Amino acid sequence: MEISFNKNQHIGVAVSGGVDSMVLLDILVKAGAKVTAINIEHGMRGADSLSDSQFVKEYCKERDIPCLEFSVNTLKCSDDEGISLELAARKLRYEVFDKLLADSTVDIIALAHHLDDHAETILMRIFRGTGIRGLRGIQDRSGYMRPLLKYSKDEILEYAGENGIPYVNDATNFDSYFTRNYIRKEILPSITIRYPGVKDSLDKLSEVACETEDYLLSEITPFRVNEKEGSVSLPLSTLSRHPAIAKKSIVEALKAIGLEKDVEKNHLESILDLKDAENNSILNLPFGLDARKEYNKLIFLPREEKMEYRAHFNHRRTYSFAGYTYSFVGSDKIVRGLTFDLAAIPQGAVIRTRLDGDKFRRFGGRLRLLSDYLSDLKIPVRLRDKLLVIAKGSRVYMVLGLEVSEEVKVTELTTKVMAVEIQEWQ
Repeated sequence: MEISFNKNQHIGVAVSGGVDSMVLLDILVKAGAKVTAINIEHGMRGADSLSDSQFVKEYCKERDIPCLEFSVNTLKCSDDEGISLELAARKLRYEVFDKLLADSTVDIIALAHHLDDHAETILMRIFRGTGIRGLRGIQDRSGYMRPLLKYSKDEILEYAGENGIPYVNDATNFDSYFTRNYIRKEILPSITIRYPGVKDSLDKLSEVACETEDYLLSEITPFRVNEKEGSVSLPLSTLSRHPAIAKKSIVEALKAIGLEKDVEKNHLESILDLKDAENNSILNLPFGLDARKEYNKLIFLPREEKMEYRAHFNHRRTYSFAGYTYSFVGSDKIVRGLTFDLAAIPQGAVIRTRLDGDKFRRFGGRLRLLSDYLSDLKIPVRLRDKLLVIAKGSRVYMVLGLEVSEEVKVTELTTKVMAVEIQEWQ
């Protein structure tokens, strides 16, 4: 069995004591690689688990192979996070591996996944429901290598026998309660009887899926992330592209704001339907996100409750709302939209969020609904709800940061010019 690796890299080999990882360690050591064995005891099988870790430790000690040992509590992780034991074990393993890479303890992690693992993974994802990405099966990621991925389990066992490599058997690998074991022990052997080349066929399917995925990624619509808001937006024209490209663009955009879960087909179809929806239409997604159609773009952002604010207007006060602080200072300069005639503000005026039926006569304009004015400016509804106005009743005299009304504009008769100052919270 031949594998390729970078001789200048310090390779951390994940070694459980099973035949796959023991063979991988042996091949790398004989090839002259600089290796450190990494053993993780998952705390799932009591004395047997401890015994397997001791086996790895003694094997490495006898051969002067550096060995790092770790213990994790898989059962607690499974209970705390409400995930399966399989997922919990995987999560904890990769936390250990990722830290070793981050600390530069090793340069790369070698994992002993093989062709059978690859086939099992693809089948498992097909049964659960997957798209093109899932059909790729086991794929390397930055910092990791899988040198045995093209070799079958039979070839690995044959190598172990020919080279006298000791190993232990994990009893949980034979328990069909676990999904992967069920596929390994029950499903795949049955399929192989009728279709002997099924593992190679699934590997070829993986290659086609990889090529297709790469193509789709090369064609996706560029998206824009707003880190402060935790949102991501796409041009609305994305929804009119070929459905495969449109859906892939949406999935990748969602990943950019941390949504790593697979987005279900019905959610994607509903998002595509926003193309024909009215402006400012909102689609609630089951990930704590909303999808919104805002003029010429599609935006995804965390769901938030509409905020309301109301306080008596006093030019000596400072007001804070939706991440901004508003204060009023005397001014000797006239700035459109920011300066106003203090005396023209009626007694009893308040600072508040907008209300239905608000009317506004913009600077040099006519009296009309505030909502129409904001629509003309193409301000999305979600941002309109974060604006503050100075108003009395339904009459708005100033939209803070945007415009002053005709009634409070500065004229030659103005004796007290005030300006609104707006600062973002630090």
